[in-house]
Amino acid sequence: MSNTELGELDRTLFIAAALRGFRLQRIPGDDYGLYRRNAEAVELMACGLTFRDVANRCGAYGSTTLRAAAERDGLAWPDTRDAFLALAGSV
Repeated sequence: MSNTELGELDRTLFIAAALRGFRLQRIPGDDYGLYRRNAEAVELMACGLTFRDVANRCGAYGSTTLRAAAERDGLAWPDTRDAFLALAGSV
């Protein structure tokens, strides 16, 4: 998969990260970079993360899904296109 293609698992990972205020980017080698907005700047928090690394940072451990972890923590999973776009624009 190229860096510009998103699979369903990538999509859920990006949503889970955004719900927690992180910006997630694919980096070469099919790894991820995790960023956080600090005022007007975007700061790198971690680089070279695997899917599992990011999922764990989003509260999904063991058999807990990304969505279940978000909902467990009181975050609203975007169920509509508009909700997804609003979330994507927030990070």
